[in-house]
Formats: sequence, structure tokens, C-alpha cells
Amino acid sequence: MAETSSRLSQVVQWTALIVIAACVVVMARILPIGSGITLLRSSLEGWGFLGILLFVLLYIISTVLLIPGSALTALAGVVFGIWRGTLIVSLGATVGASVAFLLGRYAFRSAIERRLAAKPRFAAIDKAVTARGWVIVALLRLSPIVPFNLSNYFFGLTGVGFWRYAVASWLCMLPGTLLYVYLGYTAGAAVGAGGVTGPLHWALLLSGLALVAAVSIYVTRMARQALASASKSGVVEMSISNSDTRTPTGTWSSRTIVLTASAIVMLGLTACTWFNRGALAGLFGPPPVKSVNKFKSDLNGPQFSNALFNRVVGRYVEPGGWVDYPSLADHPKNLNAYIAQLAQAPFAKLGRNNKLALLINAYNAFTLRLILDHYPDIRSIRDIPADKRWAWVHWNIGGKLYSLEQIELMLRRDFADQRIHFAINCASIGCPPLRRQAYEAATINAQLNRQVQIVNNDRRWVWLSRDGHTLHLTEIYLWYHGDFKQASGSVLKFVARSNTGVAATLSAGRAPRVVFMPYNWNLDSIGNKSAQGRK
Repeated sequence: MAETSSRLSQVVQWTALIVIAACVVVMARILPIGSGITLLRSSLEGWGFLGILLFVLLYIISTVLLIPGSALTALAGVVFGIWRGTLIVSLGATVGASVAFLLGRYAFRSAIERRLAAKPRFAAIDKAVTARGWVIVALLRLSPIVPFNLSNYFFGLTGVGFWRYAVASWLCMLPGTLLYVYLGYTAGAAVGAGGVTGPLHWALLLSGLALVAAVSIYVTRMARQALASASKSGVVEMSISNSDTRTPTGTWSSRTIVLTASAIVMLGLTACTWFNRGALAGLFGPPPVKSVNKFKSDLNGPQFSNALFNRVVGRYVEPGGWVDYPSLADHPKNLNAYIAQLAQAPFAKLGRNNKLALLINAYNAFTLRLILDHYPDIRSIRDIPADKRWAWVHWNIGGKLYSLEQIELMLRRDFADQRIHFAINCASIGCPPLRRQAYEAATINAQLNRQVQIVNNDRRWVWLSRDGHTLHLTEIYLWYHGDFKQASGSVLKFVARSNTGVAATLSAGRAPRVVFMPYNWNLDSIGNKSAQGRK
């Protein structure tokens, strides 16, 4: 009976682990984790050295507070890459371990001694450290038989010297650190945040991971054997097996209960994620879409005139895309007339290019009208209440009401033309400039190509460092990276289509590090022109 219960417990544990793993895979497929990681990486990269310092500080704090650092270590691989991540985690872990060591030796000595008094394993380690000093510290770091964070405090009670402890800890934590960082980097690549493409890249990445894991396991086994040898010689009087943690025969372990409960919770979270997958798709930015060219060109079909909007932008938009909002607010007649004309447009009957030109002009006209409705009491479009901004279903095209978000989604989804991201304008300095001519069906390809050229060759939105190692990009490429990947295979390849410097760098077999520039949401008004030093 007891044997049956023990076997059942093992079956339950393995089943729970499989369920948890499956739930993680499903949620990773549903949630825009790649976009979230890219956004986090962009934020830290934007902070430069301060971002690295904050991460190191967070790691030190988690180590001192006895918070397991494996998740942070993996995250470093995702955000900073393999080698930078390893160096950053190594610094944070070593400093954190050293701080805990000093706190254990000088600040919390009596409290830690009371906590460890009833644990014979720690007494055995203390005797071993006294006999072999930093050698035992190194072996325990390579093959930890005590929790890493707690051992930092414990080593402060032993007779090992601080600098020997710190150096031994740093060197012997490196294999495990590299493994977890590599795991994080691989996981980031798997969800679309690692920049890894092609079967050869994946083969090299996974081979490297297997090699690092094999070395880590080998070193761990060597450390265990060395500890076992020391135990036989009487230096370490403790068991390095797991026999003392086995569950009494006939009972279910706390491990079984915890894994079962975790599996149930994960099933619930996965179900919630599945039923809310539509809303969660845009968790870290605009929802991803699959772009298709939905409409056909029809040169002989009905036409729509954008002449009224052409008068608006020709009169109130200055070179560089700056808008004279005060004058436009005083003379909104043509803008209002064009918006009224849009409500009567035969949208469904228009050909593809007519539809495309109309939607781009409509988005820009509606945005101008939205700003005027709140001007001059706002400094940014984001000062407008959220329910009256991009999600406001208020704008009439052909007798049907749309929000600005819906118009943008239509443009992204139904035209398979990523150039639209450089044509629609959100009334902000960070946006691509508003053209001084309305878009027209007959010339729209040339107009869109010109917009792409302007944005990708202006330091306001795109610039490559002199050494070619760092590419600074507008956050438009961050938010809509999936769209550009559909168009060209990657953001870098899309930029290279119109930026000769980036094209030359990629042709030379080098991929520059991408840093996304903070988006400037201040109004693109002529009043802000001089402050930006733009021509």
C-alpha cells in the first residue's frame, strides 16, 4: 500500500510538471512576451549606464533579501545578451554575496547562529571551512548543498577571509551564471526578442547552450566528488545525497502538494489568458496583425477629391511638418468641410489607392481636428482624456463611425504596406512629419517612398553611430516591429532599404546594436519648432 502511494505521488509530480510546462508554452504563444521584452530592453538601453546600474542594484538587493536570483539571471540574458548579461549578473551576485557575508559577520551574527544552531549540516560545513578555508567555499559554490543566498550569511560566521571568500565566490559562480544567462537568451530568442533568425543561427545557439549545460553539469559533479572525498577523510562530516530529504514511506511530500497546486493555478491562468487573448495581444503596444493586400486597384471606378485637405496642409503646415495651430484654429473652414466630405465618401466603391489615400488623409485630418478641439489647453495629444483620444469612436467615413485606432488598424491590416507608419501623423514631434500636400491615389507610391526616405535619413528618427556599432531608431520601429518584419524580414533590413549606412553595415556582415530613442509627445506646433532646433 505504501509503495503504491509512493508511486502515485511520483506520477502526480511528473503529471503536474508536464501540465505546468504545457501551460507555460501556451501562454508564451498567446502573450506578446517578445514585445514586452523588447520594450524592457529598449528602456534599459535608453538609460545607458544607469540601466545597467539599476539592474545590478536590483540583483544585490534580491541577494541580500534572500530572494532567488535565477529569474533575474535569465532576464539578464534576454535583455543584455550572453556576455554582457553574464558580466552584469556576476557583478551583482558577487557584490550581493559580499554584502550578505559582511552583514552575517558583523551585523546579524547572533540571529544567524540561533537560526543555524539546530542544523547539523551547517556545523559540518563550518568545520570543513575551518580545515580547508576557501577551497570548501569554492566547492560549495560549484555544487551548492545549501541555498546560495542563505549560505552568504552563513559564510560570514566561519573563519574564511573576506577577500578569499569574495574571489572564490566570483570565480565559482561563473559556470552557473553563464548557464542561466544563456537559457534566458535562448528563451528570449524563442519568443521573438533575441534577434535570432535562420536554422544555422538556431543550430549554433542551441549547440552553445548544450555545451554550457554540459560543462556546468560536469563541473558540478567534480565538485560533488571532491566534497565526497573530503567527507571520507573526515574533513566534511555530512551527507551530500538527498536521502535526508526523502518523504516518509506512505505519505505524500510537500513537493507533490505544491506541484499539484501550482499546476491547477497554471491551468486557471492559461484559461484566463486564452479567453482574453484578444485584449492581451496589445498589452505592450499595438496588437500584431497579419497584413494582406485586401483591395484591388480600379482606375475607372469612382474617385474621391482630397483638394480641401490639400488646402489645409498647404496653408497651415510649414516645412519639416510643423503645424500653425493658432492660425488653423482661427480658420478651420476647409478642415471642417473636408471632414464633412469624408462622411459622404463612397468608400466601399473606391479602388485600392483611392482608399489608401483617403484613409491616410482622414487620419491626419481627424487628428488635427482633435487637437483643435482641445487647443490651447494641451501640450501633447496625450493630455486629452483617453476616452476622447485614439479609442474614441467618433469619426465618420462613408456613413460609418471609426476611432483613430480602427483607422490605423485598417491601414495596417488591409493594405500590406508598412510605409503607412511614416504617413499618418499623431500631432507629436516624435511622429513622422505631416506632409504639406494631401496624399492622392495617382501619386501615393512616390509620396510614401519620399516619407520613408525622410524618416530613415534624419537624425530625429534614425541615425547610425560613426563606428557603425549602434543604430538609434524611432520607437515606431519598436511598437510595430512585427509589421516591418513581415515586409522585409526584420526591422534592420527594412531600414537598410532606404538608409545606405545601415545597408553597408549589414552587407559587411555586421548587425548594429539597436537603441530606441525616447518618443517626444510634445505637439508638433510651430511654437515648439525653435526649441527643437529643427529646420
